[in-house]
Amino acid sequence: MEEQILQLIRKRKQLMTSALAAALLFYFFLPFSLIFIPDVMNRPSFIYSISSAWLYAFLQIPMTWFFCGLYHRTANKIDRQMEGIDKEKSL
Repeated sequence: MEEQILQLIRKRKQLMTSALAAALLFYFFLPFSLIFIPDVMNRPSFIYSISSAWLYAFLQIPMTWFFCGLYHRTANKIDRQMEGIDKEKSL
């Protein structure tokens, strides 16, 4: 039983680490791209001719929702598995 719980905790830590790394990578790409490739980021995009930098900045909002939703769904799944283990243990 304890091995299953430790495995779920490791799975949750792994999820948090990978989601945090992906979110930070996506977030810090904007300032670094403005520093290193300003010509590309200042080009007008295909949406209303706003610059690519602004388009990328607005994309960070749905990406934040995506990461939060992904984490919420997976954490709930892991919590349900832990509750199932607790119920098995109490029987």
